[in-house]
Order: sequence, then C-alpha cells, then structure tokens
Amino acid sequence: MLDHAGYRSSAQMRPVLPDDGGEAHPRCREMAEAMRDLLSSGGGVRFVDLIRADFTSAEIVEFKEAAAKLATELSTRQVSIRPDLLADIIDKARNALPNRLPLPRDTTETQTLVIAWGKYCAARAALLMDPWASQRERCIAILSAYLDKLPLFPTIRKAVLAAVEETLPQVRQ
Repeated sequence: MLDHAGYRSSAQMRPVLPDDGGEAHPRCREMAEAMRDLLSSGGGVRFVDLIRADFTSAEIVEFKEAAAKLATELSTRQVSIRPDLLADIIDKARNALPNRLPLPRDTTETQTLVIAWGKYCAARAALLMDPWASQRERCIAILSAYLDKLPLFPTIRKAVLAAVEETLPQVRQ
C-alpha cells in the first residue's frame, strides 16, 4: 500500500526472490519449461524462440545458462525398480527367463540367486523339450530351492509353486 506521500510502507510485503545459492528465479524456471517445450517439439532453442516465448533480452542473457541446466535436470528422471509382487513372481517363474529373476522386497540380486535362478530356467527348458516325470519333479524342486533363498512367507511360496505347477506339462507314465 502507498502512504499519503506515495511511498510504500515498510510493513508491506515485498516479493522474496531467491538468492544465488538457493532455488532458481521464477523466470529462470519459466524459461527452463519453455526450453523443454521447444526441444520436445523437435527444434532447438534459439534466441528468437525465447523472445517469441515472451522473454526479454536481459532475461535471456541472465538466465539462459541456468535455465538450460535446469531444463536438462527436469528432463532426466531417476528410475527405480519396484520389488516384485506375488503376481510378478508367478509370472516370472512361469516364463523362466534367465535375465528376469523374481526379486521381492528386501532382496538384492546376488550371484547365488542368479545361479539358482539359472538352474531353474535350465530345468524348465529341459522339461519343455523332453517332458517326463522326473524332469517335472526336478523342476519343481529347483524352483522350491530358489524360493527358499528369498524372504517369502511360506503361504506365498506355496502359492507360487502351485501356480507354476499348474502350467508345467502334465506327464503320465
């Protein structure tokens, strides 16, 4: 508010702009978003493009480098792999691909797990190529041994074994 002399009162809130070491200036963030939009449309980011995006020459000179860095950071995402759920474990055990081993929560991929999973995948492939009763039992036993190495509740382990056993070829002697 202005007082009777036309001056701003000291109690009035002034806009708080970030310091050099803190967050990016609001116009810098806007420029970063504009740069991302320009890049995603298949073109580059030219001075003229930023002028057309309603940035002044002074803003472009001041914020271009910081905005480009911010645009790159905003365009990069960190991807983390979620732990496998029961349905994921069953699906992976049914498909038995050596490079897709089931890893539930609190499990990291170790050489022991990779070797055990590889044994199961080989046993499953052998069963599909030459189905006979002993191969089927061996396949289930190897999967059971792999699941024993994982932090699973017994009921979940039994559910996985039952679901996988349903999809294995039925062998009659």
